[in-house]
Amino acid sequence: MRREFIGAVPDSETVRVLVVDDHVLFAEALMLTLGIDDRIEVVGSASTGVEAVSLAEALRPDVVLMDIHMPSMDGIEATRRVRNVSPDSRVVIVTAARSPEVAYHALAAGVERCLTKDIPAVRLIDAILDIPCGASVTQLVPREARIA
Repeated sequence: MRREFIGAVPDSETVRVLVVDDHVLFAEALMLTLGIDDRIEVVGSASTGVEAVSLAEALRPDVVLMDIHMPSMDGIEATRRVRNVSPDSRVVIVTAARSPEVAYHALAAGVERCLTKDIPAVRLIDAILDIPCGASVTQLVPREARIA
């Protein structure tokens, strides 16, 4: 079942998303979750950084949802390379890591936003839809420092 959300993307535009994560179940769940919104089109998925770079070059997605820890090339290096081969693609890190160092390196590599994997689906969708209109970076903090 697809569901429309009210947001910033005009009705005639869809945000094309590439999902990159080496955990198949998470990637598939993410693609199904994104598929409920008519303003988002999942154009592909990759399970390694190398695949991510190749698909980003071929597909030219608007947004790349990138994991950090993957085989053959991590998400930080993959982000650098995606930004080179597809400069208009925006990269959003979606990670279980909560280290400020991860956010620092991700920013240096060219990400638009850092999100943790425990983000609610509605906030993730809002973040994706917000990216083409101008993005901000969410600071990563250790779980014990989070304010409810």
